[in-house]
Formats: sequence, structure tokens, C-alpha cells
Amino acid sequence: MLLRCAAPVWLAAVLYVSSSVADGVVHPVAVADPHRKDLFTTSDQCAVCHLTAVGAKAMRNAEGEDVSPYATWQATMMANSFRDPYFHAQLQKETAAAGEQVQELCLRCHAPMLHHENLLAGKPAPRLADAAGDVFADDGVSCTVCHLMDGANFGKEESFSGRPTFNKDRRIFGPFANVATRPMQMHVDYTPVHGPHVQQAALCATCHTLTTEHQGTPFKEQTPYLEWRNSEFSNEREGADPAKTRTCQQCHMPRSAPTRIARNPMGRDFRIPEREGYAVHGFVGGNAFMLGLLRDHREELDVLAEPAQFDRTIAATKQQLAEATARLEITPLVRDGGALAFGVKVENLTGHKFPSGYPARRAWLHVQVRRGGEVVFESGAHDDKGRIVGVGDELAIAHPAVVTKASEAVVYEMVADGPDGAPTTYLTKMTRKRKDTRLLPRGWRTDGPHADVTAPIGVDGDADFTAGGDVAAFRVPLPPGDGPCEVRATLRYQPVPPAWVDALRGVEAEQAQRFVGWYDAADKTPETVATARRGES
Repeated sequence: MLLRCAAPVWLAAVLYVSSSVADGVVHPVAVADPHRKDLFTTSDQCAVCHLTAVGAKAMRNAEGEDVSPYATWQATMMANSFRDPYFHAQLQKETAAAGEQVQELCLRCHAPMLHHENLLAGKPAPRLADAAGDVFADDGVSCTVCHLMDGANFGKEESFSGRPTFNKDRRIFGPFANVATRPMQMHVDYTPVHGPHVQQAALCATCHTLTTEHQGTPFKEQTPYLEWRNSEFSNEREGADPAKTRTCQQCHMPRSAPTRIARNPMGRDFRIPEREGYAVHGFVGGNAFMLGLLRDHREELDVLAEPAQFDRTIAATKQQLAEATARLEITPLVRDGGALAFGVKVENLTGHKFPSGYPARRAWLHVQVRRGGEVVFESGAHDDKGRIVGVGDELAIAHPAVVTKASEAVVYEMVADGPDGAPTTYLTKMTRKRKDTRLLPRGWRTDGPHADVTAPIGVDGDADFTAGGDVAAFRVPLPPGDGPCEVRATLRYQPVPPAWVDALRGVEAEQAQRFVGWYDAADKTPETVATARRGES
């Protein structure tokens, strides 16, 4: 019986949470549970103690707001990994092209409890038909997925693509020492132990490093962990500066004020100490668009989080994109004959490439040159369908060494070719990168770890595309006229570009067509990551 939180109460700014149930106590309902004797358990069982209650102070921040693990997790992409309608649409497309066997790879991370429980029990890996209506699948990347990982193969190739190892003696790991064991042993039959490995970036890498394959040809589809390893953010790097390193958890799980991290099932506080450095389970990412679709279609998708929870999650996501992702600066404007020359410096503030992860994601520069309030040049504008104006085929946008005309746009993205040498949005057909102009993290080196699979592609002739960012060069013709010019630059971001949805339009599967309809009806305004402006001096 999964729980829906009622009457949301939220933490201001970037953290987002919901309140406990009406009387402050979670009352599990007895239902037939096919997984009752399995290693994993659903999040509602954890919520019995890890959700706030009216009569307890535990899991509240300095302002008294709810920062409990269950509540902060509910409106995240992690919690809704299996409900994600884009996942289902894309998987139906891939299944039609490659057969049902591709579902095994995808369900490792989108329905991990069901997948791994089957393997641990000696059963075949599940397919979509097996996952439909299963509570383990519906619970997404749930509490026990991460907290039961034993870390034995962390950081190794054999752990990637959704292949972590789990302890089988019901020890459950957390970041704090001196743990009170009896409550969990009594209520959920787990023994909590100190496991500092849950704070390692390599835990996240088990799903966020993904290799696909086409007819025996492997392809590194997602590599944020490998990118991070070759950056100054990595604490695995020899000689790393502790003042500069940050793990995935440190960026995507904001820290709360000291608090007790559990209360008793009766809704009162345990006699346990407050913990310093408690990480809020909000998993703030960059996919505000999909969070909006989950909110707007929560009834059809059987989503448990309330609309207000998603609103705060979306606000947190937009804030992270706008404040902690990238920085823009425009270099001095120089007249060169009848043209205006300048550069737009883009600094990547993240610990991996930007964009990173799922290969659809792209960012680009929208640049205007204005004179007397009139736009005399524009590159990278977008229409109401989210398409970049004037570029033609959006899967064939070359990276310009110098932008000289409006039809050229600076787009930071990865585009892969299929076996026929043409760009593809089929993950199971990707065989090589045609283009990878995603911004490199600070400290990336050509001789660093995994440089062979994370190196940029298609930036030849652009000497300013370096570790930590890019300086996009512009030399644009000016029409006749007098008066000083001003340049305005905006870095846009889009997690689901129109070209990727166009590839779904011909897929007859119901879930693909449902997603296309929802996408077409949604607001497709790209996110604003950073802005800058500069006038002639």
C-alpha cells in the first residue's frame, strides 16, 4: 500500500517537501503483497518512521519545515522512474525496433526492485508485461534500492548499466555511525549499519553510466560519472583538492540543519541524537519539463505526489539550473568593417558535462544584437514548439567556429549516428558519436580517466572550447545605420527536444501516442540557465 502525502507543507527556496498524513501517523493498510518476503521493500514501509508527524520534531529544518526522506523523494524523477511517460514512449519505440530483450536493460534502473528481486530469486529478468501493476515497479528508485547496495563493485565497469551488488543478510546502509538498530529490526526486519559507501558518487554511477549495444557494437550512451571522474570535482582523483571536490550527492541532495532522521510509528520522537549533515532526498536535477508532465497527468499515471509537491520540485529544479549550472559573459564588442565581433563565454559550473546524462538533452545560445531598441541580428531564437529558428534539420546542426549568420546556432549537445551513418534517436541503434559539443567540466584533461569516451567531437577549429567551458565567437554583419550596439545572450536548456518527439510520431504503440499528445499540449518554453548583456563602450 503506497502512501500519498496530504496537505503539503514546503521548505522555501530550493528544497521541496510535503507534510505527513492527516493525524501525523502512518497507518499501513494490510493488503496482499506479493513481495512480502523479498529482500527489498516499498517506500511506504520506510515512511512509518521516515515521514514527519504532528507530534514529533524529527526531520524538520530550522524553520520547522518537513525534510523527511519519504516526503522529499515523492515528487522526484527517481520516485517516478517507472511512471515516467517519456520512458514508456521511448521504450515502446525501442522495443518495436530491437525486440523485447531491450526491456531488460531499461528496467534495471526504471524498475530496479522488481528486476533485482527477480534475479536474486533465480527468476528471469522481467519485461514490461511483468512490471505492469507491480508495486515494486511502481515504486521506482525506492529507498531500499540505494540503501541495500553493498558497494562491493562500485566504480567498476561491472557495476554500470544497473548492475550493483546487494547484501542478502538484510543489513541496510546509511551515512551515520552509532546507529540505533532495534526500531528497524522490529518493524521492517532490517539491521541499519554505518555504510559510508552510500555517500560515494559511484553509487549513482550504477545507473547513470549506461552502455547500449547495436549488433555487438557497444555505445556509451550516458557517462556523467565518467565525466566527473575526469574533473576537478572528483574526490577519486589522485591529488584532488578537497576544497574543490563534490560528489553527486553533495550537489543533488542539499544539506539540512541538524535533525533527528526518524520518529516512532506512533508519531512521537525517538530518543536518538540529531544528525549533522543530513542530506535531503530531493534529488534536484534539471528536468522541470517532465516533472510538469507528471504533475499535470498524475491521475492518469497514478502518481502519488500532490501537485503542490511537484510545483516546489519544479521551482527547485529551475533554481538550480539558473544559479548553479552555468555562467555567461560577453567579451568587449569590436567593430570590424561593417561587422560586429564579440565572444560569448560560457562557463560550466557542474561536475560533469552540461548537458549530461540522457542523450536527448541540449543547451544553446540565443544571441541578439540590438541597436536603438531594434534587433539587427539574432541567432538561436526558438518558436512555441521549442524548435530553434532557422537551423533546418535539428539533428544536423554543426558547431560553428565563428557565427556569421542567423542560420548558425551554437548548440551544446550529443548527436549519435546509427548503423546507416545517419543521425538517430533510437538508443539501440547508436553506434558512434557524430557530435559531442556538451560543455566539459573544469579540470577535464585529454590524458585523464575516460578521456577516450568523454572527449568532445565536432569542435575542430574552435580553440576556445576547453575544459570548463567555451567562448563562442561571433562576427555578424550590421545593417547601415548609426548608434551603439548592445549584445544580449541567453543560455537555453531543453531536456526533451522536438526532434526526439518527432521520432515517436510514427510509433503506433498507445503509450508513445499518448506522450506525443501530452507533449504537443504542454508549454515547451526552454529553460533559461544564464543571461548576459554588454554594450559598446
